[in-house]
Amino acid sequence: MITTHVTHAIREVVVRKVFKLLCYLFIVILSFFESKAQTTYNEGVVTYFNSENIYVRFDHAQSLRVNDTLEIFTQNQWVKGLLVKAISSKSCVTQSILGNTIALNTPVRYALKVSPKPAELKTEKSQTSVQVDSSTSKPVPAVAVRKQTFDGRFYVSSYGNIGSGESNFNQVRTTLSFDINNIEGGKFSFQNYITYRPRFGPSASSGTFADDFKVYALALNYELNAKTNLTLGRKISNYISNMGAVDGLQIEHKYKKMVFGGFAGFAPDFFDYSFNPSLLQYGAFVAHDYQGDNGQVQTSFAIAEQRNASKVDRRFLYLQHNNTIVKNMSLFYSLELDLYQNINNVQTNDVQLTSTYVSLRYRPFKRFNITASYDNRRNVIYYETYRTFIDQLINQETRQGYRLQFNHNMSNYLSWNFSGFYRFESSRPEPTKNYVIGLNMAQLLGNRSNLNFNYNMMNTYYFDGNILTARLNQDILKSKISLEFEYRKVDYTFFSDFQPSLQQNIFGFSTSYYTQKRTSIMLSYEGTFEPDKKYHRYFVTFSQRFRNKK
Repeated sequence: MITTHVTHAIREVVVRKVFKLLCYLFIVILSFFESKAQTTYNEGVVTYFNSENIYVRFDHAQSLRVNDTLEIFTQNQWVKGLLVKAISSKSCVTQSILGNTIALNTPVRYALKVSPKPAELKTEKSQTSVQVDSSTSKPVPAVAVRKQTFDGRFYVSSYGNIGSGESNFNQVRTTLSFDINNIEGGKFSFQNYITYRPRFGPSASSGTFADDFKVYALALNYELNAKTNLTLGRKISNYISNMGAVDGLQIEHKYKKMVFGGFAGFAPDFFDYSFNPSLLQYGAFVAHDYQGDNGQVQTSFAIAEQRNASKVDRRFLYLQHNNTIVKNMSLFYSLELDLYQNINNVQTNDVQLTSTYVSLRYRPFKRFNITASYDNRRNVIYYETYRTFIDQLINQETRQGYRLQFNHNMSNYLSWNFSGFYRFESSRPEPTKNYVIGLNMAQLLGNRSNLNFNYNMMNTYYFDGNILTARLNQDILKSKISLEFEYRKVDYTFFSDFQPSLQQNIFGFSTSYYTQKRTSIMLSYEGTFEPDKKYHRYFVTFSQRFRNKK
C-alpha cells in the first residue's frame, strides 16, 4: 500500500512538472515571432427558428459566405454553432452544428478580417516621405496612421408570463456590448458585453444581484507589435472558445498560418459567473488557421489546468477542428481528454475521453444536402469544486446522440426537410427519439413571404407526443417591417397517473420594425390555451446599434 501511494505521488509530481514545462515552452515560443492583427466582429441576433433552420439578422451581411461558421453566445461563452446556408443583404439562413435548440434573440457573430486597403497603404507611405522637421529641413519618418473604429449595441428586452398562480413573472434584460479598436489611433482596444436582468414576481425573492448582473466580456487589448496581442480582463479566446472565459492575462501570436497562445488567470464562478479568485487556471494552445478560396480550415490544440484553493480541480487537453475547404462539404470536430482524477482522496493521471462531438454536412447536389452528427459527452468533473458529490465522481453521466438531416430545395419556391434524432443517457431506461418533417413554401402570398409547416413526433422514457406547426412570415416596406403568425397544436401522452395527457393550442404573433438609424423594435405575443387553463406571454425588445461612419 505504501509503495502504491509513493508511486502515485511520484507520478503526480512528474505529470505536474511536465504539464508546467509544456505551458512554459508554449509561452517562450511566443517571443520568437511577430504579432497578430486585430480582429473585429459583426454581430446579429436570432430572429426566427424552426426545426431545421435558424434565421439571423445583421445590420449588414457583408463578407459573409455560404458554408461560413458563425459563433453563438450560449452558456456564458461564444462557441461555433451555426453553419451558413443562404445569405441576403441583412440576414442569413443557418443550420445548427451543435444539435441543441437555440433561443430567440441569441447573440450571433462572425469575424471580420480587417486589413488596410491598397490606397490606405499608399497614403501612409506618401505621408512618411513628405514629413519634414521645420527646424532642420530634414525628413522625419512618419508614424503609421491608425484609425479608431467602434461597434456597439444597446438593447432592452421585457418579457413575461401572465397566467394563474406562480406561473406569473416579468423580467427586463438590459444588454450593452461595445468594442472600440485603436483607441485615439493607438495600440489599445477595448471590448465589453454586460447584461442586467432584474426579475419581478414570485421568483424575484430567490435571486441576488450576482444572479441578475453578468459580465461576459470586459477586456483591454494591447497590440504589442504587428502580430502579437496581449489581453487583460475577461475574454473568451476564439481558438479555444468552448473552454470558456479567462479572468486574467492572455497572449496570442501569429506566425504565418500558425497561432500560438497562452493564458493565466481565474475561471468565472461556476454558480453565478462572478469573479472568483480561488479558481486559478492557466494553459497554452497552438492553432493552425488557413483561409482558402473554397473555405476555412482551423485546428486548435490546448492544454489547461484549473485549480480551486491551490488544489488541482481539473487538468485536460482540448482539440477543435473546423473544415470547409473541401467543396460541398463541411466538418466540425471537438474533443476533450481529462488527465487527472481524485476520487476518495486517491489521485490518478489516467487519460479519459470526456467529450466528443462530430458534425458533417455534405451537398451532393445543388439543391440537396445531408447533415449527420454524433455527440458523446460525459459530465465534466471538477474534483475540488464538487468534491462532495461522490456519486457523481464515481458514476460519470454519459450521453450519446445521433442526428441525421435531409434538406431538398425542389425549386426556388418549394422545399422540404426531414430529421431524425436519437439520444441515449446511461441513467435513463429508454432513449429519446425525435422525428421532424417540414414543408416550406416561399412567395406564396407575394414577394418576401414564407409559409412553413412542421410535424414533430417524439418518444421518450416518460412521454409520447407530437406537435403540428404552421408559420407565416411576411416582410413589407423593403424589409423594414417583418410580420409573423404562428399556430401550434400540442398533444402529449405521459406515462404517469399524475398528468396522463397534455393538450395545447398555441397562437403567436410578432412584428419587427427596422430603421436606417440602426434602430429596431420587436413586439411578440404568444397565447397557450389548455382545456382548464390559459397562459399569455409577451416579448418586447428595443435595440440600438452604434457604429463609426466609414
